[in-house]
Amino acid sequence: MAIFEYKGVSSAGKPTKGTVDADSTKSARQKLKQKGIFISEIKERTGEIKSQSKSGFSFGGTVNSKNLTLMIRQLATMIKARIPLDEALDAVVEQTDDPKLKSVMSQVKATVNEGKSLADSCKVFPKVFSPIFIAMIQVGEASGNLDLVLVRLANFAEANQQMRQKIIGALTYPIFMMIAGTAITIFLFAFAVPKITEVFAGSNMALPQLTQIMLAISNFISNQWFFLIALSLGSFFLLKWWIGTKAGRAKWDAIALKLPGVGKLVRMIAVSRFARTLSTMLGSGVQLLDAIDVVKEVVDNAVIRKALIQSRDSISEGHSIAGPLKASGEFPPILTHMIAVGERTGELEEMLNVVSDAYDSQVDTAIQSMTRLLEPLMIAVMGGVIALVALSIFMPLLELNNLAASPG
Repeated sequence: MAIFEYKGVSSAGKPTKGTVDADSTKSARQKLKQKGIFISEIKERTGEIKSQSKSGFSFGGTVNSKNLTLMIRQLATMIKARIPLDEALDAVVEQTDDPKLKSVMSQVKATVNEGKSLADSCKVFPKVFSPIFIAMIQVGEASGNLDLVLVRLANFAEANQQMRQKIIGALTYPIFMMIAGTAITIFLFAFAVPKITEVFAGSNMALPQLTQIMLAISNFISNQWFFLIALSLGSFFLLKWWIGTKAGRAKWDAIALKLPGVGKLVRMIAVSRFARTLSTMLGSGVQLLDAIDVVKEVVDNAVIRKALIQSRDSISEGHSIAGPLKASGEFPPILTHMIAVGERTGELEEMLNVVSDAYDSQVDTAIQSMTRLLEPLMIAVMGGVIALVALSIFMPLLELNNLAASPG
């Protein structure tokens, strides 16, 4: 099945355009005719999304995550209402306004109609449907609880979106302040300081040490701006390349965990993701070792991922979950204690949910606290730089004024 783009006129006489999925151009025309649309132009969309590379944690590598979560929720509702899967897929294709998601789901629907399972059909798009999604869908189809699994997936995706939005929202203002502060500082040194200090060019007075330092910085920025930009971009891309290597990523993640304040937050986010993902998968019927195989890809920290891999090996030999996690030293005592309690009582999924909710709350509090500290700190730094520039200008002005006022 393909996606066709069309332009035409509605039955009300208004120009309209959009997309429709159909097996052929003729079928697409018939569908649009039934909707009362008179076609003036129709063509098959080319360059559709094909098989993508592995994405890891995010559900929507090439698709808006909100639209994907909404689609999962709609699909769960229709499956729960005992609507056949092919009809439910047809409905979500019609309802979505996201062209990428429409394209993906059209191809998924076509593959399902050919007799393949939903999980196998979604595997073709690993950049859209993560390993978590595929593993849970497989279990849902095998157990006949696909609707319950889809609801869990939608809840899981929504919780992740909320966490991501909190982090982005908290960092937006400090980042804006940092960019604005850098821009103001560069403007002062590159343009304001040279112009103002031209006043002293004709005088024979010795400039104060602070003014000389500021002039040296200003001259360096004015004369070497191209070098500075090249150095900044080069450093950025070199750092990005280094983090992309296995050894570099392990070192970077280890440093991140040890940074004052930030390290604790990074660990809390990783632990929350681990607990919520494992709880969701176990609650959907995924076997423990299979769930850990997926979860270790979700935790976006090489150090904690390594600890999970080592713990998985111990668990496969018959050990409990809590013991190896505690022995790694990378997981908070509260997590390992709650897991141990869950294993003894048979309520591991519930305990993991409790831990995840607790850490989500702690992450939210930590982000707010960090933001409250960053804002006055950045204002103080910016104010300090501006004060130094102003002082370097006013000091020679005062001296020049004193010279002019002195007799003879």
